[in-house]
Amino acid sequence: MANFFSKLFSAGATSLVDAVGEAIDKNFTTDEERKELDNELAKAKIQYDLGMANIDLQETQVFLADVASARENQTKIQESEHASWFSKNIHPLLSVVVILLTFLMYYVIAFTDVQEKSENIVIYILGALTTISTQVVAYYFGSSQGSKDKQRSIDGMMTHKVKP
Repeated sequence: MANFFSKLFSAGATSLVDAVGEAIDKNFTTDEERKELDNELAKAKIQYDLGMANIDLQETQVFLADVASARENQTKIQESEHASWFSKNIHPLLSVVVILLTFLMYYVIAFTDVQEKSENIVIYILGALTTISTQVVAYYFGSSQGSKDKQRSIDGMMTHKVKP
């Protein structure tokens, strides 16, 4: 959600800075005043970007704390002498069921004649199961957070390229 606001306000801030710059150019006459104002606007944009980066950092910290808490809770259950077999194995069992259901839905779509009315329902269910299966795999084998961060860095470098 913060990424949505970051993009929204980032684009808005750029257009606002441009509009303010154009308005001030009309009212200030000397080059020295314009340069001073440009410096102040550049400082304001840097402070804004720094604030948005801080918000992204806080969002990541909250996410990682939530993940750590969930995994710590699961570890406590696994190590508990009083936990039942079912409570110790519910996560792996649900994971296997979700993966099997996903492949079953793939089979239904690929090898059976799905009626036109129920086709949308089957595709909707398959989409939900595929999303959940991705989360299951990310839980057991790691997420793509590193890839996401790398892509964000690449995108940032591309937007800061010197324009001809």
